[in-house]
Amino acid sequence: MLVTKKKVQSGYFPEQQFPEKVRYGAERKRTVQEAPGKEAAQWGGMTLCALLLCLFLVSVGLISQYSRVVALRLQIHEVTKEIEALKSEKEHLQIEVKRLNSLERIEMIAKNDLGLQYPEERQWVRIARGD
Repeated sequence: MLVTKKKVQSGYFPEQQFPEKVRYGAERKRTVQEAPGKEAAQWGGMTLCALLLCLFLVSVGLISQYSRVVALRLQIHEVTKEIEALKSEKEHLQIEVKRLNSLERIEMIAKNDLGLQYPEERQWVRIARGD
């Protein structure tokens, strides 16, 4: 007895059912089911971009506030130095006023520069008060 194997035919026969069609349908269903994942990934990417934008804006805001603080500290330092200079000038001017108001200096100017002298006894005039 001779046993032979059935000869496998190669080529495309429409009546044949290939497992690829079943696999294709399953893959297609998977891609439809995966579509929300892609959408979620897109939303995740957009959320990440939005968070990065917010982080960038917050950091720019913080840097600008820090620069304002530094500028104000610089102004405060300059004003403090100016106040100290004005206080020093005020002290020097007060000393100058005391020196110029001294009675000895005024008397010397009156005698030497203006030619004034002390009155004599006969130049005094006495005024009586009317009580």
